[in-house]
Amino acid sequence: MIERRFLAMTAGAQPLTLDCAALGCGLPAEVLPLDEVRVLLLKRQTGWVTNAVWQELVRRAHAEPEPWTTVDAAMMMPGLKHIGGNLGSRFPGDRNDPDSAILEGFLQALDIADTRARKVYGQLYWAAFRRGHEVCNSERRRAMTRSELTNVADRRSAEGHPDLVLAGAMLSGVVTPQQADLVSEVLLDHDNRTTAAKRHGMSRYQVASELTTASRHLADYLLGGPLRPAA
Repeated sequence: MIERRFLAMTAGAQPLTLDCAALGCGLPAEVLPLDEVRVLLLKRQTGWVTNAVWQELVRRAHAEPEPWTTVDAAMMMPGLKHIGGNLGSRFPGDRNDPDSAILEGFLQALDIADTRARKVYGQLYWAAFRRGHEVCNSERRRAMTRSELTNVADRRSAEGHPDLVLAGAMLSGVVTPQQADLVSEVLLDHDNRTTAAKRHGMSRYQVASELTTASRHLADYLLGGPLRPAA
């Protein structure tokens, strides 16, 4: 979606451009469409050239969020895809999750970036990388919790259908009704997390957080440990 919008904005009779001559950063001394600027930046790995362009891109995004926030995300897209490729093999869940987190990290950093900062491109890139890395680590921890929960539930299967065990946990105050629904739909029935989020009017991250909490509480409940109140 971002790439399509970017290509539309840099094509036609009045494309979005950057006056490289005014920047004096070593690119051709002319006004260039931004898609051409992006290609040139990928070919020229000179830090001060990249920084000069990104200082201007950040300044424009702060002054006029639309369309420049979208433009900046598209200009950074090769870097964001590189991050996603590096982290993707470590992510045990839906690959859309780290990609969304990486973009979110970039946009958050863009919003507060200092246009006078040295190496502003690097700051934006590493903010995106850190957010993606955090989500990967968090999902790996959740995957381990889900695996432990499944193993315990299998050992308790003789005591009743998993949904009945889940209902008992809800009645005991271990999980909330909403958490019980999410566990049943996503962990037991393997429903898509995005679909469950839409059904409950939640974001994917809210669903992930609720499932993490519910999994911890259910593990304690199934193992006969001290019960934590649902929250």
